Amino acid sequence: MPGVPRPRPTAERIAFGVPPSVSEAHHRALLDALSVYLSTQVGVPVAAYRALTYEDLATRISTGDLQVAWLPPALFVELERSVGMRAVAAAERGLGVGYFSVFFSLVDSDIRTVEDIPGHSVGWVDPGSASGYVFPRLQLASYGIDPTTAFPEEVFFRSHQAVVRGVVDRAVDVGATYVHLDPSEPSKVVRAGWQPPPAGVDPSSIQWLDPFGPLPADVVAVSNKLDQVLAEKIGRAFFGIHQVEAVRLAAQRQFGTGRFVPVHERAYEILRRAMESAEGRGVEVSASLRPSLVT
Repeated sequence: MPGVPRPRPTAERIAFGVPPSVSEAHHRALLDALSVYLSTQVGVPVAAYRALTYEDLATRISTGDLQVAWLPPALFVELERSVGMRAVAAAERGLGVGYFSVFFSLVDSDIRTVEDIPGHSVGWVDPGSASGYVFPRLQLASYGIDPTTAFPEEVFFRSHQAVVRGVVDRAVDVGATYVHLDPSEPSKVVRAGWQPPPAGVDPSSIQWLDPFGPLPADVVAVSNKLDQVLAEKIGRAFFGIHQVEAVRLAAQRQFGTGRFVPVHERAYEILRRAMESAEGRGVEVSASLRPSLVT
């Protein structure tokens, strides 16, 4: 793309990609802080690059322009399967509860199960929202429902509370959001897009369908072609990121976390199984995770 630098990794440099952001100022601070910190910790110059879109990030990883990347979990599993990526660190959630994506509707709706959703209008949060777009679509695909053709109308509301309002006001039939469930009592909602409720919304008017998850965290992933020693150094560098205030704050502002932990591989199995199930039912996974119709 003209005017956009293409960081080419060499034996003397590592190219590190981070997702797109609506905040250029915060992203610039993050890129600068990450570049300096990682270069010092790894012992090799690290050039950080802000992707224009998630598609741009995936493409640059696939072509070898980027050797390391900060990835949302679904994109990580997709690239793990397609080009060979390995997670070396995971963002610490610190929620203490199970984090799921979930479809919801009004209690008087004819939508009672996930299988009832096709043919109805849907409200999403944003194409970049994990629980408000990406994972719900992957859930549909795992049921054999093609999310690119399932809906007569799709609306992006840009926030979780706005999706709730859209369903309550009957602007759409069903919405997608997040739900935190108590691990000791899985039917107990600790927090959700509708809880605490937006002003004027009665939570008892909402029914939630089969949740999808628990959802794993974002990861720092490396190409399988990257030197093993360098890969391990990158992982250790992220484990210590919380000790460097400037980097921790930049990461906290941009991604909601300033602390990283070892990767629990089993946490990503639900995504791997969902993708395999979708493909086994004839639904193309990559297309399912991309926007179809934006209203």
